[in-house]
Formats: sequence, C-alpha cells, structure tokens
Amino acid sequence: MSEPRRMRDQPRWQAAALIPLVVGLAWLIFGWSHGLVVPVLATLAGVPLLGCATAIAFWPGDRQITQYLAVGAVASIFLAVVLWPWLGLVSLGLIVGGSVCFLAAGWVATRESVRPLAVPEPPLSLGVCRKVATDEALLGMFVAGARIPRGAVVKRDFDELSALHDLAESGHWSADRRSWHRTPAPPRDVRLTPSKAQGCRFDWLHFDSGFEADTALPGAARWQAHRPNQRMAARIFRHEGEPRPWLICIHGYRMGINELDLSLFRAKRLHLKFGMNVAMPILPLHGARRIARVTGGHFLDGPMADLVHAQAQGLWDLRRLKAWIGAEQPDQPIGALGYSLGGYHAALLAAFEADLACVIAGIPLTDIPAALWAHMPTLHLRYLEAQGLSQAQLSALMAPVSPLHLTPVVPYERRYIFAATADRLVDPEQPLRLWRHWGEPSMHWYHGSHLSVRREAELLPFVEDALDRHGLIVTRSGAAR
Repeated sequence: MSEPRRMRDQPRWQAAALIPLVVGLAWLIFGWSHGLVVPVLATLAGVPLLGCATAIAFWPGDRQITQYLAVGAVASIFLAVVLWPWLGLVSLGLIVGGSVCFLAAGWVATRESVRPLAVPEPPLSLGVCRKVATDEALLGMFVAGARIPRGAVVKRDFDELSALHDLAESGHWSADRRSWHRTPAPPRDVRLTPSKAQGCRFDWLHFDSGFEADTALPGAARWQAHRPNQRMAARIFRHEGEPRPWLICIHGYRMGINELDLSLFRAKRLHLKFGMNVAMPILPLHGARRIARVTGGHFLDGPMADLVHAQAQGLWDLRRLKAWIGAEQPDQPIGALGYSLGGYHAALLAAFEADLACVIAGIPLTDIPAALWAHMPTLHLRYLEAQGLSQAQLSALMAPVSPLHLTPVVPYERRYIFAATADRLVDPEQPLRLWRHWGEPSMHWYHGSHLSVRREAELLPFVEDALDRHGLIVTRSGAAR
C-alpha cells in the first residue's frame, strides 16, 4: 500500500512560466538581428524555452516539462557563451536568463511534487531549487537519450514476463524467496593489480564472477552471453600489517568509473583518515564490465526479464566479494554502504548476510518498476500497458530480488537509511518504504536532491557515527575505537 501523500496548494496559473517566456523571446529578438548562423542557434535556444513556458502555463503537472526546461536552460547558457563574439553584453544577459530558467525548473518541480506525509517538506529556497533542477536536467538527458521499447521488443518483453509469471505460479521460487539464491564460495582465481586514480592508490581485484543465471528463467542464455560481465572487478584499499575492518562501498546506476566513485565515497578519507580497508565493487554491466558504450547500459534499460538476472548477479557478486574478504581477514567486521542503485544492493545484502557489522542504504532505489514507470514518457507507458505490460506485474515478478520483499537478517540496530526530501530520481516514498519494511531503524532526511548527496555535509556525521558505532573506524594505532 502506498504511503499517504501531500502536495502544496497550486494556483491556476504558474507565474514561473513568465521566466522562460521572457528569456525565450529575448533569444529570438536579439538572435534574429544578426547574420545567418546566429539566428539558427538562437532559435535552438529560444524555442524550447518558449515551449516549456507554454506547457507550464497551460498543461502543468507533467514531470517531463520541468526536465526539459532544465535541459533547455543549460543548453541556452552554453549557446550564449558560444555566441558572445556576436552578441557581446547581450550574451551576459542571456546567461543570467538561462540561470534563472534553470532555477525556475527546480522551483516548479519542487512546488508540483507530491510527497508522503512522513517525509519532511523541503523549503522552496534557492539552494533546494538549484539542487532539484540538477536532478531534472539529468533526468531530461536520460529520458531524451533512452531506448524506448516498442514493436517486437515489447512483444519479447511480454512473452518473457508471461513465461516468468508461469514459473512463479508453478512455485519455481518458493514462498521463502531467499532459498532461490545460492550461497557463493570465496573465489580462488584472484588477481590483484596495483593502480592509481584521482590521487588514490589501490589494487584492482579481478576474479570470475561464477554467477549462473537460472536456466529455467527466460533470457538466461542472453544474460550469460555478456562476456565482459562474467569477470568481477573491485577496487581494494588495504592497509599493510595487522587486519583491519572493511567497508564495502556500492556505487549507483551509470557509475562504476573512477571519476565518479572515488569522489562519491571519499575513498581516501575512509581509507587513510579512518584507517579502514575499503572494497569498491563494480556492479554488473558497469565500468570495466559494461557491454554498451555507456557504463550501466542495458542494466535498467535492457530486456525487462533481465532485471531479475541483473539484481541476482549483483547480489551474488557482492556476497562472493564479502566471502573473499572473510577468507583473507577472518573475524574482521565488514560493513556495507550503498548509494542509489548501490543502496538497493546494500539492502539486498542485509537480507542474506546476518554478520554484517552495519548496512547503510543511501538514497536507495527500492522499487525498480516504480522508478521506470515514473520516468518513462506518458505516451510510451500507455503503449506498454496497451500491450499488456504493467508496473504491478513487473514488481511482483521481481519479488525474489527486491529488498522490499526479502526479510532483513542484519539486526535492527545495524540498519541505517538516509534519503533526500526533494529527490527527483528516486521518489522519497521508496526509501520510506524500505524504512517501514526494516522496522523503522535509524534514518536521516536531508533537504536536497539525488545528485546533491555529494555535497551534503550534514550526511557525514550520520554515516561516520554509524561506522564508528559498529567498530569500522580505526585509530592511528590500528585498533578499532
């Protein structure tokens, strides 16, 4: 059952529509007074802003309006910089106008959002609007570049999900969904290679994943054919000398690369200042394991049946990594910290590894079908549902790999969650549902967005207190505090 929700009072007409209206007109007026090339670029900048202004005024509420307004604002700022030699100081005004349009996208998105009653109301401040607009811009680019299923692809998804439904009905996975997951043994073919990136020294750990997709499930052979994905990879930050506590840091969707992961987790701080060993695994189809041009390609936007294989292998690989750590340094506490999609997998770990020192699920995605349905264009959703595909159907079929359908075995006092009140990528209802499912453990809400998590200083004490409380932070002498 969904949480009770609330929404701010909405005026009939959004005054914020005047901002992109004025800026869009300014682009056309000033741009079309110069030569041949400038008008074309001015049209590319101005027309999307005018379109979004019209949509906000007459068709408010569609989530993609603010997404495209945020993208259009960023594009207009870039074009204003490019056209500076022709427009001079007018470009400065257009840069300011684009910046205000960007904030307007965040303001409208925040004002129009609907949140569970249990989630604190974020303020309509410039800071929050800027953070929300950043989420909106990323979503706009994701949606604009996403491969939307149609035709034969949708028929394949329907056929495979129907077959998956029949297997579930026949009891292929029992009422105890945990029994469907095998327990991996520690890897033996381990290879460690020294590396350095972003000022951090670490070892790349590689071993065969050993994951075998359930051959009874549709898409198993297709999943196993992803050869780069069959090799597990993880960055290892390990101190010499006596064994130390370990923290497994699990990255988010479209991550798995040094430039994003190392800064997100503050790897150097965890390893050197707090004295712990750190393992940073690469999730399936990400980073060095990717099968597409972009990291994470086909993980959430591939065949729908593959969503089960993706989460199952993600859990398997993490448990196999934990088994390797346990074999290398027995009796050392091991914790898990995940962000977004990594929070999803950290929550999965909590349902299988009872001896984890602590599990911290950060801005966790917990219901993948709900997220897909929330961000897919309305027309394509109607098309999918007309072909017989539904969010409820997919959610039910993903139950064996869903943290909301698996009972946590990590003790209550070792479970932690933090989430954003103005998150546009992961609806705040998702971490709230995990909090309810976990028995309402320690939780922290911050007034920000999904992407602003990197810069939310108030999160550090919450995370560090959890790590310290369960013996993961080490003194300079090497002893747990």
